[in-house]
Amino acid sequence: MNQPKTFHYNVYCDESRHTSNPEDPYMVIGALACPRDKKEELTRRINELRKQHNTWREFGWKTLSPSRRDFYWALLELFSSEPSLSFRCLVVDRSILNHAQYNDGDNELGFYKLYYQMLVHWLKRDCSYHILLDWQQNQIQRRFIDLRDILRRKLTGKAKIECLEPVSSHNIPLIQLADLLIGAVGYAWNERQGSEIKLDFCNGVANAAGLRTLKTTTTLSAEKFNIFHFTGR
Repeated sequence: MNQPKTFHYNVYCDESRHTSNPEDPYMVIGALACPRDKKEELTRRINELRKQHNTWREFGWKTLSPSRRDFYWALLELFSSEPSLSFRCLVVDRSILNHAQYNDGDNELGFYKLYYQMLVHWLKRDCSYHILLDWQQNQIQRRFIDLRDILRRKLTGKAKIECLEPVSSHNIPLIQLADLLIGAVGYAWNERQGSEIKLDFCNGVANAAGLRTLKTTTTLSAEKFNIFHFTGR
């Protein structure tokens, strides 16, 4: 009997507005996925864009500026035209999060539960995943290990988690690209208006995704650009 073919993916995760401006009601946790055998090619293409636009510093949402417009629109074109790249994010209103009731007062635990919600319904059957999270300091060191183990248990017989580990975004352009898309979603959901270039980029991302606006939700079956509005606790 033939065994089903296993497809191998890398998943690059980051977040926006988790601990930043408290006036922003929405936080976003998201990820960019690609086949594992495409990682080096995609990294090379991003570095070629960096060379073309003379932009070697770490990029992301915070560094989007008019002087680097061509570079960022080239990144958007790469994402939108490359069928191997897909994006998913979870948007949550921070005011609904009741950590005292549901997480024993542990905000950090609640944060990683949201990471779980973002990932668990996205990972596909008969696929194998290397999940890379942008590193951050945790009060409890086992957070990444616990998230990996819980995902493995939930997805037993479905998807396989080869590894889940923290990495430095400074050295990984695909996490930086994830940060750029996550930042755009967060900017739209929080209805920020302060930067014309960022508003233009949000509109560009929405157009590339076939959406009227980024302040929306998509169906789970939306594979290229998936936005999940989490309304649980």
